[in-house]
Amino acid sequence: MTDMLPDRFRLVDLLLEPDLGLRLVTDADPNVGITGAHPIEIENPTRWLQPGSMMLTTGSRFPVLEHPQPAYRELIRELVGAGITVLGYGVGVITEDIPRSLLDEAERHRFAVVAIPSELPFMEVVGRVGAAVQAQDSMLLRRTLQMQNHLLEAMTAEAPEADLVARLAGLLRSSVILYNEVGDVVASAGGAPVHLIRNQLRGREGRLLFRVGRWAVSAHSISPGDQYYWLALASKTNELSDPLTDPAVEVSLRLLNTIERTRQRATVENRARHTALVRALVSGDPAHADTVLEQLEMLRFGPDPDVRLLVLSAAPEYDNRRWVFRANSLLEAVEADVSGLARDLGLTLLLARSEGGLVGVVPAGAEAFESWSANLPQGLRCGSSEPFTDPTRGPEKLREARWAWRAAERRGRAAQRFEDVGLADWLLAARDPEAALTRATAVLAPLLDGHEDLMDFLVLHLARELDVGRTARELNLHPNTVRHRVKRVEELLGCSLRSPRDVADVHLALEVLAERRTA
Repeated sequence: MTDMLPDRFRLVDLLLEPDLGLRLVTDADPNVGITGAHPIEIENPTRWLQPGSMMLTTGSRFPVLEHPQPAYRELIRELVGAGITVLGYGVGVITEDIPRSLLDEAERHRFAVVAIPSELPFMEVVGRVGAAVQAQDSMLLRRTLQMQNHLLEAMTAEAPEADLVARLAGLLRSSVILYNEVGDVVASAGGAPVHLIRNQLRGREGRLLFRVGRWAVSAHSISPGDQYYWLALASKTNELSDPLTDPAVEVSLRLLNTIERTRQRATVENRARHTALVRALVSGDPAHADTVLEQLEMLRFGPDPDVRLLVLSAAPEYDNRRWVFRANSLLEAVEADVSGLARDLGLTLLLARSEGGLVGVVPAGAEAFESWSANLPQGLRCGSSEPFTDPTRGPEKLREARWAWRAAERRGRAAQRFEDVGLADWLLAARDPEAALTRATAVLAPLLDGHEDLMDFLVLHLARELDVGRTARELNLHPNTVRHRVKRVEELLGCSLRSPRDVADVHLALEVLAERRTA
């Protein structure tokens, strides 16, 4: 390993110069020091180079040789033996790429070979190295600033954690792994044994230094917001505690904190905006209609969009109650699951929490909606309204979604569209809810006034299709007792449960009351 001194100019400092465009193309330590840079194209170049310097070449003397491969290998061996730290090869001048035999020999010695783009004059590299070597007092500050700028570019990536880990691994020439709080790999780069390293992190926190076989590992725990992570660096060859690694890790930890907190803040803000939009839509207020349409268009629903309203819910036994380990409430778990499924399928889904469930909005014409509905997690219930474009129809469409949800519950389905419900649900959804409730209460009034036990009996008996035997078995009663209760219900309601018309009236009245409780 290289002796690390904070005031030396190093290869990494040169690689971090963004306008040079240099690339380290061998698996070598980027921390090697550089005392100077010199272009040279003659045989036995080390006679003219000082130890610790960087040789620059276009390879012009090799193509004229009948067998250049041995000469490439001999050059690397000569440079290594003389203590030269870096070879800079100008690509696209004599050869399009760096010769393979030269790279293979450099890899064998873990010697640093840097690709120099054809448009970059060698003298620019020479001047940059010379100026840096003369200004050693400011080297550490300059290196830190360049390294920070390099890592900060990860913030603009689509997957910032993965990009940051890849940049850090490339910068340090080490493996880098980011674990979440349960030990899953969030992002990784390099070939380190991720499972063996994770085993060393269980139940611990802070900064850890340990070995896993030939790998030296440095791990750091962080907890941005409500999340908990481990950032682990592992190397079989390079020093993990040096003037480059320490500031790089410090910057990376700060960036991970920023990324997570920014994501959490964005999630909270997006949820608040989506909730306000969904509630404005279901309110049907004409004063908000234009604003609702504008916001839906901005959220990729398109101009004058066709949308559906959804009602979703789950029982506390959802996910075998495993949701309690990953969410603070049942609604939070359901929201995360359906949102994640929508994201995976490319479906735009807006959600708002309501009493006991969720209300959502989706584009009615989205092909992904069918796939989303078919793949809802077991234990969820979802009812969807018919498509509509007029925001003032929100209350009406919310009733449709609720009736569809009730139909899904009765049929044991995960999802139900309103256009596929039965005639009774279709008729009831079109009625004014207050008027329907008044009529249903009048029909069932004799049972509502002190006969709740008979009301529960009636609901169960209708659900068992008026089959006396099934009802008796379920309630553990004698069939004659069931017949007696049926007669008592008929006397109180003044109807016959053998009459299709009377049964329809009672059934619809019960559905209105049940829908009112759901709403």
